Amino acid sequence: MNVQKFIAAAAVFVAAGSAFAADAPVAAAASSVVIASNLNLPTVSITNSTSRAAVKAEAVEFVKNYKTAFAVQLEQYKN
Repeated sequence: MNVQKFIAAAAVFVAAGSAFAADAPVAAAASSVVIASNLNLPTVSITNSTSRAAVKAEAVEFVKNYKTAFAVQLEQYKN
């Protein structure tokens, strides 16, 4: 008799939990839409004024002159 009551109680809890869980995603989605619409974010527009070749040339020049932090420290100790 105790096992039957336990199974019946478990079935009631599962049914009640699934009924509440069915409503949860709809409520969460609605609240996130409301929050997202109230955000005051600036729009960002990116303009590309340099060519690909100019950026590549700048990167190549940087790599040629690049020194690690350790190399910079060694140069400071020499002087």
